[in-house]
Amino acid sequence: MDDAYLGKLRLPEFQRDWKWTRAKVLRLFDSVRKKYPIGGFLTLETSESINLSPRLFEGIETEQAGIKSYVLDGQQRITAGLMLYYGIGKSHYFLDLKGLWDLAVEADIDYDSRGSLSEFANDLDEEDKYIKGRIRSANPETLLDSGLLWTPYLTDDFKFSDAKERYLNRYPDRAKFMERLVWPYFKIGSEPIVPVTVLDSDMPVEAITRVFETLNTSGQRLTPVEIVVAVLFAQGIRLRQELEEFQVLTDYYRNIESTGEIFLQTIALLDGKNPKKTTLPKTINRFNFTRLQNDAIANLERAGEFLSDRLGMGLDATNRLVPYDSMLAPLGIALAEIEQKHPQPSADKAQWHRKMERWFVGSVLEQRYTESQPATQQRDTRELIRWIQEGDEFAPTWLIDVRVRSLDSVTPNSAIGKLIACLISLRQPKDPLNDVPVGGNGVVINSSQSHHIFPKRFCEDHIPNWDTRVDRHDLALNVMPLTKETNQHWNKVDPLTQVANVRDKWPSEWTQSYAPFFIDERCLEIMEKQGKTKDDFSLFVRERGRLIQKHIAQRWGFTPDAQQVEDEEEI
Repeated sequence: MDDAYLGKLRLPEFQRDWKWTRAKVLRLFDSVRKKYPIGGFLTLETSESINLSPRLFEGIETEQAGIKSYVLDGQQRITAGLMLYYGIGKSHYFLDLKGLWDLAVEADIDYDSRGSLSEFANDLDEEDKYIKGRIRSANPETLLDSGLLWTPYLTDDFKFSDAKERYLNRYPDRAKFMERLVWPYFKIGSEPIVPVTVLDSDMPVEAITRVFETLNTSGQRLTPVEIVVAVLFAQGIRLRQELEEFQVLTDYYRNIESTGEIFLQTIALLDGKNPKKTTLPKTINRFNFTRLQNDAIANLERAGEFLSDRLGMGLDATNRLVPYDSMLAPLGIALAEIEQKHPQPSADKAQWHRKMERWFVGSVLEQRYTESQPATQQRDTRELIRWIQEGDEFAPTWLIDVRVRSLDSVTPNSAIGKLIACLISLRQPKDPLNDVPVGGNGVVINSSQSHHIFPKRFCEDHIPNWDTRVDRHDLALNVMPLTKETNQHWNKVDPLTQVANVRDKWPSEWTQSYAPFFIDERCLEIMEKQGKTKDDFSLFVRERGRLIQKHIAQRWGFTPDAQQVEDEEEI
């Protein structure tokens, strides 16, 4: 990293650009501070005979020394290291001292016990959100006042000592926390030992590209499920074989997942254990697996059927409309609890199912399962069971505050975008041109295609001043499911022409053909307008969004966003 920072170590032009997400940088931090192996690096000495058009690493703006070597394998890790150690790049990274303190209090660790400190620190990983990435700021060191310790302060004693003094001036009772937990277990100094293979400068360029290609396309990260497979195999359980059988025997689970992660998380939740994916190898054992595997599959099947029948998700044939797969485990466990309490059809049972719909839709609107937080899975499982067992007095309090906010900027593949697609599917829509079903069950959903009502080519070629750098056509409110044939026919044409095609086909009922898609007469007026502008596109999106917002608010009893009500009154 020092050499990369100075410019002695650079990248050949054929190297891909910086690609890592913040999540991967956070994972690297966790590995480095735990002294886990992070793989080896491959470098090539420079020579006059080979010019690979060297470039500086991401975030390094000026060179301070002449190039000595190229990096052939290790760019992403070294760049992430530069961000963590030097604070360069578009994001800054911070140890969340407030969050870490809260986790330590919850775990009731003994600061006088090295074993207690070590166990706590080693059990934490990036999923516990103890480290965070944020957009680059001018003065990241000042965020310490908010409990965020910039990672460069974790690289040496001098920097940390200064930060510790400032922090303890604010929290004088946390000296042991800083001295016995933060510095010993969360520093990222010079300890990591990384093997480096240096290729001689005389190596032919053909050999260099072959080595580069091999090292950058081989190898795959070992998943927690693969480790559980190995653990259970030693205990006489063939997990992969079990999963294959479940895939064959189930109607919904086979489309919920192929890896087994959700299945194992469901077992953990049923056993009252933490469902965090990285700890599954410690959580899942022969005893709870044997005892709970059938219940786990039955619960996921129940969740799949419920979401397909009541929310149009079509899990009997596809999983492309699932907002968050982590929600399925708590939902399945809650549905099993309802089934136990009300085994026969009844008004009470129907009411509880309606409540589960509201919980699911509310969770998506609030984006509670972003990044698949295991703590949310645990908390929701407990709250749903208590709600069902003890009544509405114990309903989740967060549901009260759910607001149906603007949908104008929602993308089709986002969680809320998928919810919108489910709501359309639930209305059993038919392709308005050929009257073929494009929603209503999994097979139909799986065979339909997403059509942009204002197509990309139309927006770029016919809407004045459309700027592809800032103007977005790929919005959930600009999408409707159609058959492949109609989508191909309309994929470049003016919405006006689309409407004209439908009117010609069904002269007396053409407006009803659009109703299941949340497209009303006002939306159709905009689609039929000649010489459409960007304002017309925005108005169409806004009008369609209001229809869906109103539908969600009325169907599940959520409160419309206050600003939305004001906008409607103005119109």
